[in-house]
Amino acid sequence: MKKNINNFYMLVDALFLKIEDNLNLYDNHDIDIDYEIQDYVMTITFANKSVIIINKQELLQQIWLATTVNGYHFNYRENEWICNRSNKNFWEIFQYACSVQSNKNIIFIKNNIN
Repeated sequence: MKKNINNFYMLVDALFLKIEDNLNLYDNHDIDIDYEIQDYVMTITFANKSVIIINKQELLQQIWLATTVNGYHFNYRENEWICNRSNKNFWEIFQYACSVQSNKNIIFIKNNIN
């Protein structure tokens, strides 16, 4: 089990870094996105004060995404985080949520994103 937990943390770390990299692309644009990470909880705040929260669920080995519209749970399978209800990948849902909540067209870099 310890090996699985270590792998889970490596996957979560990689995901959080890719999220940060993508959010940082909008630093110099007219889209106001702030974020902070504390204890594997990422809080993303938009100019309109709406919030997206991403966190890990260690026991379930899932990533949870909470938006103003819905909550999503993702399992890692076939080299990507997949929603356990819709079977959509994390990036599809996250990009859409960021676009809706910022009221801007947000496009994340898809190269090597899992």
